Amino acid sequence: MLDTTITLSSAGTLCVAMMALFFFVFQGWIHLKIKTFAWSRWGAALSLCAFFYATAVFVQFNTPAGAINHVSELIQYSTFVLLVHALYGFTFAFLGMDARRYHQVAGPFHVSLLVLLWSTHLVVTDGFVHRSFFWLKNPYIEPQMGILGPFYLMYSALAAACCLIYWIRYKKHISMGANAFIVGFILWAVLGIHDTIATFGFPTIQFLMEYGFLGFSMAVMSITLKKYSELYEIAQERKTALEKANAELETRVSERTIELKKINAELRTEIEQRQWVNTALKESEQRFRTVFHNSPDAVNINRLNGEFVEINEAFTVLTGYSRADVLGQSSQKIKIWQIPEDREKIVDALNKYGFVDNIESRFRCKNGKIKPGLISARIINLNDENHVLTITRDISRWKKVEEDKKKLESELQRAHKMEAIGTLAGGVAHDLNNILSGIVSYPDLLLMDLPEQSPLHAPLVTIKQSGIKAAAIVQDLLTLARRGVSISEVVNLNQIVTEHLKSPEFEKIRNFHPGLEVETVLEKDLLNISGSPVHLSKTVMNLVSNAAEAMPDGGKIVISTANRYLDQPIGGYDEIEEGDFVLLQVYDTGIGIRDEDKERIFEPFYTKKVMGRSGTGLGMAVVWGTVKDHKGYIDLQSSEGYGTTFTLYFPVTRQPLADDLPPKTPAETSGHGETILVVDDIDEQRQIASRILEKLGYRVEAVASGEKAIEYVQQKPTDLIVLDMIMDPGIDGLETFKRILKINPRQKTIIASGFSETWRVKEAQRLGAGAYIKKPYTIEKIGQAVSAELGNQQAAVSLSAL
Repeated sequence: MLDTTITLSSAGTLCVAMMALFFFVFQGWIHLKIKTFAWSRWGAALSLCAFFYATAVFVQFNTPAGAINHVSELIQYSTFVLLVHALYGFTFAFLGMDARRYHQVAGPFHVSLLVLLWSTHLVVTDGFVHRSFFWLKNPYIEPQMGILGPFYLMYSALAAACCLIYWIRYKKHISMGANAFIVGFILWAVLGIHDTIATFGFPTIQFLMEYGFLGFSMAVMSITLKKYSELYEIAQERKTALEKANAELETRVSERTIELKKINAELRTEIEQRQWVNTALKESEQRFRTVFHNSPDAVNINRLNGEFVEINEAFTVLTGYSRADVLGQSSQKIKIWQIPEDREKIVDALNKYGFVDNIESRFRCKNGKIKPGLISARIINLNDENHVLTITRDISRWKKVEEDKKKLESELQRAHKMEAIGTLAGGVAHDLNNILSGIVSYPDLLLMDLPEQSPLHAPLVTIKQSGIKAAAIVQDLLTLARRGVSISEVVNLNQIVTEHLKSPEFEKIRNFHPGLEVETVLEKDLLNISGSPVHLSKTVMNLVSNAAEAMPDGGKIVISTANRYLDQPIGGYDEIEEGDFVLLQVYDTGIGIRDEDKERIFEPFYTKKVMGRSGTGLGMAVVWGTVKDHKGYIDLQSSEGYGTTFTLYFPVTRQPLADDLPPKTPAETSGHGETILVVDDIDEQRQIASRILEKLGYRVEAVASGEKAIEYVQQKPTDLIVLDMIMDPGIDGLETFKRILKINPRQKTIIASGFSETWRVKEAQRLGAGAYIKKPYTIEKIGQAVSAELGNQQAAVSLSAL
């Protein structure tokens, strides 16, 4: 049962709690009703703090030492922290100050104080003290203050004091009706000092701080009510003024209505008279606007001085100028004519004839881009003033189509020319290979039977070397015929360039051009390409030789490589598609190439070099053929007197370079009486091959066609067939090999041809044929190939060595 004295002593505290709760509800209602009172929610928070504090004090008055008493003390200390936060929120909101930084810092700080309060005994311990007060019969029981308890009290007091300074120093606080707030604040501060003294154990009357809370809440409440009443009075005044204005307006409207009825009666007759005119005019305007604004061509109307009066949507789309950009401006001022003389010609024609049709000119868009246009114009009369109606049709696409057509026609003509010359060169090369066989092969046979001291030895060697040089020219012709490149190896252009600069061919170029300076700029991590090292090396040699010839008095050549990714096609000498490329660039500081020569430099036998000293005229044609066989592109940049740059684009391969093979020992090419069938449609080739193989110790038979070879295989077994790939008339080597395989699936065969390796050769090898050898025959090549295919391990050599 509660002690009567304590209950009576704490009844006021309970009343304070109930009044604070009422204030909280009322201010919360005001905040929900009037959102512009941002500070009213903080006033509600202050009243809520007063409610919790008074309630906690009431509970402490009526509970002994225990958990409830301890929790009540924690709630009281919590209200100190929350009250500071709400107090500053109310202050900043009421005074119209920016409080974002305060809440960004104070929010986390106050939360940490509350966590420290409730999770430790540093602020409120678990021990209890009994405090005696004047006029209080029984002692007041509360938990003992911890080591940080004074800090909480001092922080609350200092924070409140600083806030009070805000209010007193604020220059408009008197006009804002904040004096009541300051008085309530001071009352609460005085009672708070009293309760703080009591907390430290000094004898006083009972705790009175909740009454200070109530007084402070009342002060906040009075400010809220005052503001609310002020707004209400303003609203009433405005309502009265609005009602008075409405009455006056109704009177004026009534008077004006009578006047307008009279005027309307007078106008109705005039309107009826003009209605048919307006209807016709609107229909005419609508037709004009529809045609004018929906025209696919740009249409503009100008005064005779060039000032724009009207433009349509197509004009803005075409030129990029908006109506605001051009209306009222002259065409000369915005500089829309790229060639001002064109405007003058059109104006002269308009003055003379009154119209112009389909005049081609160029105009400048807002973004600076130049576009071609087809212009027609007429003199028209608008509002008794002459104007110029201009219609401009964008012909950019037509121009582009014409340019593309011309370029494609030029490329097609060039391709047809190269194809025709290539076909001719291929046929000539095939025949020359057959003729050269005697010049290259027979000296080999004769040299085998002659001692080195023979007077015929040196002439025969010279004949053989001349034949080999002629065979190299034939290979250039085959490359030109697009039949000379077998792209089967992974190649790095850095290695190709480096090896060429160490080659005898490059030394020969240096000897002819002593003032030549060569510089290399090779990308360190250059990607690989798939190609033919022989043809790529010859391409580098031809480009370097061509550059050296362009500098008769000496100069500089720069050879560079680079990785390049193109994310869109680019134009140049070739139309270069997008993709990953390895670039080979050869730049010289020579005399350059004339524009009329650029289209012909890749033609066979078209050369400005010294014939007999610098080459055959096939060098750049070989470059063209090699690049195209590697599915690459060529770009050429040159100006007469300013040097030349050739840039070759080769597609990248992601395959690694093959490891270098270990060196091979010399092959033993002698036979042991094995039977070999030579199949060739040219009698001289059959005789040469037969004599070489007989000389090497083989038993040889020869036939002149594929059909006869099939008959021979059906009747007699043979250890190896040397099969010519191209035979005419009759079936060719590939078809012959297919039919022989049906007779003997294990028949050993090697392929020979005057052309370079083709897809038909590769198809035969895929079916089981062995090595491929080029004509003209030499003892070393044919001997090694035959011996390797027959299974002599000491003579086995790789295909690339042939």
